[in-house]
Amino acid sequence: MKKIMEFKTGEKILSKGDKACNAYMIISGQVRIFLEKDSKVIDLATLGVDEIFGEAAVFAGEAYGANATALEDCELLVITPDSLSAMLEGADPIIQSLMRMLIERLKVTNEALLKSETREFMDIALI
Repeated sequence: MKKIMEFKTGEKILSKGDKACNAYMIISGQVRIFLEKDSKVIDLATLGVDEIFGEAAVFAGEAYGANATALEDCELLVITPDSLSAMLEGADPIIQSLMRMLIERLKVTNEALLKSETREFMDIALI
């Protein structure tokens, strides 16, 4: 049975650092994916219908790597770790390896972006 969750505009869906319990596919609405450090906010993506988020953390069994809030009222399909594992187990080993590689690259890129943006912000504040 598919589980659907609803979120109102502005409502927090997940927070960076929280244990990754589920990934989500957007059925309706838009979701903002972003990072925060101190008072600095960096937008990573605005996602819409049929897009998925939270999958990297669930796939890797780690904490969420970014924050997500509803930009407008949303309906989200919940993707549990078990259902994601079942889907991936049936995938070709090359696809599995490709997924792991892309997820790792995404994590490294997001962290580098946060450090870069924070450093740039600090440089501007000191001028």
